[in-house]
Amino acid sequence: MSIYVAIILGIVQGITEFIPISSSGHLAIIGSFFDLGNHFTFDVLLNLGTLTALVWYTRLQLLSLVRDFLRGKYSIVIKLIIATIPAVLAGFLFSDFFENLNTNIWIVVTMLLVIGILMITVKQKTSALKSLNDISLKTALIIGLAQTLALIPGTSRSGVTILAGLFIGLGSGLAAEWSFLMAVPIVAGASLKTLASIDGVQFVADNFWQVLVGNVASFVVGLLAIDYMMKLLKHQNLRTFGLYRLCLGAILVCLLIFGKI
Repeated sequence: MSIYVAIILGIVQGITEFIPISSSGHLAIIGSFFDLGNHFTFDVLLNLGTLTALVWYTRLQLLSLVRDFLRGKYSIVIKLIIATIPAVLAGFLFSDFFENLNTNIWIVVTMLLVIGILMITVKQKTSALKSLNDISLKTALIIGLAQTLALIPGTSRSGVTILAGLFIGLGSGLAAEWSFLMAVPIVAGASLKTLASIDGVQFVADNFWQVLVGNVASFVVGLLAIDYMMKLLKHQNLRTFGLYRLCLGAILVCLLIFGKI
């Protein structure tokens, strides 16, 4: 993999991790275009850049959670743990299955279309819930279960968790805030698991500069993408992203049928 391809993948990761058009789906498409084969390890390691962007953006919330925890206020931390458990279990038990899906473009296309349709049809509701403290354990669990779908390439972790929040009555701003906060433990776990593995260590050793520049790109672009999404969802819904996903899915279907990818 060249440095230039690593930068492209990093930029795509930074944009699509937080804008609900599927990071894994777009990385799989680009991997197919450049004939990279199985680049799952590199894709997961790119999460280190977006994780750093996410931690920096939510640093005040995270510090507040730490202070509350030290004072014996465990409510939001418990909700985060409950929301994280389903995806952790699914990823641990079926890691090989989900990794193999990463190279199946038809799976990517299917999920692009399905989630795109849901984004177009979901109705925005006026919610009485105004802060993270208002989210119930049941709501946290439901959104956590939805997060497991993000293990399927083409889904979008931010997209499916925001959608789940909207379906059960959260406002778009609060749904996005909770979605991004939920991402911290799950993205950190996936990245560190890969980095700590024998394959991950060897991959970094063999591709140090590609991993470095890819993560710098995903960090910078990721910060911009988070800020964009949080501002956008204060006054818009997910319809635009749904339409984009449908258009991209339709284009990919045509390319697949005619053997262009």
